Amino acid sequence: MMWLSKDPMGRRTAASPALIALLVALWVSLTANLPFAAAFYRSVEAGSGAGQLFFTFTGWLLGFAVVALPLLLIAGILPLRATKVLLIVVLLVCAPVGYFGNFYGTQVNRTMFESVLATHRGEAMELLGWRLGLWVACIGLVPVWWVWRTPLRKAVSVPKRALQYALACLLGSAVVVAVALVEFKGLASALRNRSVSFYAVAPVNLVFAGIGHGRTVHETVAVRAARGTDAQVGYALPKHRLVVLVLGETARAQNYSLEGYHRETNPRMRALQALYFPGATACGTATADSVPCIFSGLGRGKYATALAKNQETLIDVVRRAGTKVIWRDNDGGCKGVCAAAEVENVTDSTDPRFCRPGEQSECVDDILLEGLEQRLTGLDGDTLLVLHLKGSHGPAYYKRYPKAFEKFTPACESNELTACSNAELVNAYDNTILYTDHILGEVTQLLKRLDARFATAMFYVSDHGESLGEHGLYLHGAPYAIAPAEQTRIPMLAWLSPSFIALEKWSESCLRTALPKPPSHDNVYATVLGLLEIKTREYDKALDLFDRCDPQ
Repeated sequence: MMWLSKDPMGRRTAASPALIALLVALWVSLTANLPFAAAFYRSVEAGSGAGQLFFTFTGWLLGFAVVALPLLLIAGILPLRATKVLLIVVLLVCAPVGYFGNFYGTQVNRTMFESVLATHRGEAMELLGWRLGLWVACIGLVPVWWVWRTPLRKAVSVPKRALQYALACLLGSAVVVAVALVEFKGLASALRNRSVSFYAVAPVNLVFAGIGHGRTVHETVAVRAARGTDAQVGYALPKHRLVVLVLGETARAQNYSLEGYHRETNPRMRALQALYFPGATACGTATADSVPCIFSGLGRGKYATALAKNQETLIDVVRRAGTKVIWRDNDGGCKGVCAAAEVENVTDSTDPRFCRPGEQSECVDDILLEGLEQRLTGLDGDTLLVLHLKGSHGPAYYKRYPKAFEKFTPACESNELTACSNAELVNAYDNTILYTDHILGEVTQLLKRLDARFATAMFYVSDHGESLGEHGLYLHGAPYAIAPAEQTRIPMLAWLSPSFIALEKWSESCLRTALPKPPSHDNVYATVLGLLEIKTREYDKALDLFDRCDPQ
């Protein structure tokens, strides 16, 4: 197989499609897939010293083969111009994937793919920066220019070329298998324990993520299956109920003082003696999965994106029982779960009292409370109010709170997380938690003022956690099987007015008794139905966090 030759005019050296494909695969493996090799290095199966280095090289070689062999086969079949276009596309898509993988530890999977598609443009802009631009220019555009300018040597007939390349792939595969067999025990253990995953190899991860998303879209039906057709309020009460479900964003339990964090990040909730549920876990590591999972009632064990999209949600069940549902959103949307609610989306507001001038989707969460008391005062009947916070959404944590709440300093004031020290990054993040505590405090004060009209309760839960540099990871969205606790452990708390507790005949001592096991997103569906006294076969009393306190 001839790799190089002069083009017909003799001006430039022409390369065979095979050589270009292998060089592109090598470049991608050295730039976008180093995190995959690093996972082998960190693996407990790696050992130490020379053995660890050889195990890491074996992992890198496998990653290279996963990229190179398919490209080589395709290059043997496609016309020369189509081969160039394919290789250019691979370089362009792998450049940003490599940036976020190398600097933030981000892995691309279906959830991350869908999160990117659903990301509000303002949030997307926060992920951009000069470092990303420089990386894409050097790692993506420079090799693209080279590939485009390099002439491809006209090969023999397509069948003969395909046969040659197929034989080359077989030979390469044999070499890779031989090397892998030397480390078979360690590889098998690492893959079984999911400390490494071939879904982390670019651009293979993008292909599988796109296929997974496409299947979900294809399997989604136009009319959702009805849920809770038997739903009704259990019994009449002297007061209507007003339950506020506060849906947090990117708050992790590790930075909650109520969970034992060394900083006081929850002073108002502590002063109000809110009921805190330690050890809570999320259904997913990204909003695109966790929010639909919460409102589906399926639980993490049964949750599937297509299944959730094809059936009604908690909001539909609550509405069917005759309870009013209002959804106020400052986080770019409800991920398809709030169609049955009265939606008030303030994400794109430009109100200068709450929003940064000239920046869309940069409003602090106090905007959710603007005019809320008047809105609720005019209601008559049981009501569920959902407040979807911007919370601690990264990477621009410093934009999530007013300057008055910058208690922990110096705080990182950049969306380039690697441009700040870890201490500055944590300071900015902790300020977001402190500000969310303020929001929850304001909600409880509002509910106290409405106590004459309603029996009031507030339930708060975050959608997922966040990595702040632990294990070299930042942000969130890691595959759940290998996600660190920082991305799966979440805060969960409740505040119940005295009149609400009295109506339920719950004792304070019971409410503060430790749960038999840590809660999770699986508990939210039943707990909200229980707080609203909605009776339906959809209700699972075993998952209601307060059922244990009901008088027998």
